[in-house]
Amino acid sequence: MGSILKLLLMRRVVATTSEFEDRLDLWRRGVHEPPKCSDLTCSADLAARAQFARMLPVLRHRGGSTGVVEPRSLIGKLGEEYAAALALNEAEHARDCEKSCASFYCGEGLPDSTLLETREISMGSVPPEDFASMFHYPLDLIKVTREPVVSAGEASRAVALAKAENVDGNVFPSGKYKLGGDWLVHLHGTRQWFNHLLERTLVRNIAASFPEIVTNASTLRAHSVAMLKYNSSHPRTDVHVDNGIIALTFALSNRSNYKGGGTYFEHLGESNLVEMDAGHATWRPGSVRHGGHRVTRGERYIIGAFFLLSDRVEHVRRLKNRGSNFRAEGDVATAATHFKWALEINPKCTTCLKDLAEALVVNGTLDAAEGTLRMALDLLPSDSDALFSLGVLLSQKGDHRAALEAYRQSAAVNPDDAELLYNLGLKLQQVEGSQEEERRMYARALEADPSFAKAHCNLGAAYAEAGDDDKAEHHLVAASQDPSVAVTALQNLAMLYEKRAQRGLAGFGALKTREAAIDVSTAADVHLSNAQKTWDHLRTIAPPDVARMATSKLLSLLKTRGRLVAIADIPSAITILEQATALDPSDAATWQALARACSLVGDNVQLGMTRLKDLGGFAVKLVPWGLPAVLFAGWMVYPALTPGFKQSLGLESPPPSGKTFEFDKADVGEVPELKS
Repeated sequence: MGSILKLLLMRRVVATTSEFEDRLDLWRRGVHEPPKCSDLTCSADLAARAQFARMLPVLRHRGGSTGVVEPRSLIGKLGEEYAAALALNEAEHARDCEKSCASFYCGEGLPDSTLLETREISMGSVPPEDFASMFHYPLDLIKVTREPVVSAGEASRAVALAKAENVDGNVFPSGKYKLGGDWLVHLHGTRQWFNHLLERTLVRNIAASFPEIVTNASTLRAHSVAMLKYNSSHPRTDVHVDNGIIALTFALSNRSNYKGGGTYFEHLGESNLVEMDAGHATWRPGSVRHGGHRVTRGERYIIGAFFLLSDRVEHVRRLKNRGSNFRAEGDVATAATHFKWALEINPKCTTCLKDLAEALVVNGTLDAAEGTLRMALDLLPSDSDALFSLGVLLSQKGDHRAALEAYRQSAAVNPDDAELLYNLGLKLQQVEGSQEEERRMYARALEADPSFAKAHCNLGAAYAEAGDDDKAEHHLVAASQDPSVAVTALQNLAMLYEKRAQRGLAGFGALKTREAAIDVSTAADVHLSNAQKTWDHLRTIAPPDVARMATSKLLSLLKTRGRLVAIADIPSAITILEQATALDPSDAATWQALARACSLVGDNVQLGMTRLKDLGGFAVKLVPWGLPAVLFAGWMVYPALTPGFKQSLGLESPPPSGKTFEFDKADVGEVPELKS
């Protein structure tokens, strides 16, 4: 590893984001030494060198595949459990291949298939995770057709077939995002079209592109084949690796039909998207990190497919996948064992290193987890997921400044990741106190994923603290619809309504006329009524401790609201105060306010007295309650609102504001919350 990357990734004091980008671009083009100057931040010289380097091609020749071993040669070292895992891999592989041939074409392809010309792109610094020793540098393993595989009209026919089979009526998960689309096993006519394409063209061309591992076109097994639809509401995929040794993306839409799109390869950067018109295709190793880039307008259809090889078992991928399954089930120890077995076969499996790091976090060995993540970044420094996970880990260790820098570096590579932008917003406020930048990051997270409830919740709280009530209400209402954050969102929303009422009552003590008091109290009661509904709803969904807090808040609000409403509508005030007494029959102050309100309407005085008597010992404290009736009578002939009247209904000052707004302060991330 060159000194630039060592300085950049191994030190706790890291470069700024702009310097990180410059150094990464230099590294991608083979410049592995920093500028010769007195300190790390030679920004001017660094920027000039990076600007020149960006005109050069991305480096295609780096690293090596040493250390990879034949899986069965490790049985003596790793034991019978490992041997059993390999046998299970082989059995699963055989079943998957048989299942593939039941749905998709298996054969050598037509002998007169045209071999298409492709342009070749490097897959970066790390060879494929399986059979790594069989690939040699330069790793020009991403193949993109120079001429269309089928005509634009034929590609359009495939889309029409799928639409007739209701492909648009389904939602297809892609990591933390969703796309339209469906598996081709559910789309009979579209699958027939694709099988014809496999036989006529694809299997022979894919086989010819990977002579290192494909012994014959007849060994290719298509599986996990889907038609996917991108649009503005389902715009992108996660950056990910594919579940097969070879992966295919087949473009079906004319580029004029949509804006944005293309395939993003993380090691190449956002400025080097692979964009294909209808009928073109790219095939590549499944382990290269990539994603479907954001579509902002129109519709983009593709077919995505993964391929197995019938005569080669992907032991690294299968061990890694089984480890992930164990981790999801809570068996972290067995998961870690599988990740370690995969790394014994291929020590340069970066996803295995990241998975192992997450298992180590769950076991509480944070230093070992950090070291493992940094090993992954040594191999693949542009891995935004590894940088993201490093940020989450450093945050857990309490090193928030280093976590902030890890998030910044990840965002420099993958600027559209909603969870990353959310965490970056948290850390900007926590480390630098930058509330404006915090709000901007939450807003960017919502641009990337408009349904991201945590971002809605924190952005709503941030706007509330900044005094922008309308924007705060919009985002908190949106967040309250999602069960994962509804408790926090509703609590914030109720406090926001109370604060709005409080601001409306700020000048209440200076009012001189009944008409003015009625106007002010009526306007404030709109917000208090909303707060009452919100606290009441929160009580029904919150855990016991929060429900008790919400009940206390609701009781306080009902007492305040009852006294406020009494200025204009005493019968309504009595109804509200009765709700308060039902909520807490032992609250003396509520009964006192209810008795005073009852005295003002005459006919209900006896009712109020009866209720007071029911309180037993509390009634002794509530004897002097006759004065408000006299004040009320005097008020009817004199328009002044006397301080005595205000005090008699408990409105000497505005209601308390409660507490500050609640933020969800926990970073979201890839480190699972599992117990071993």
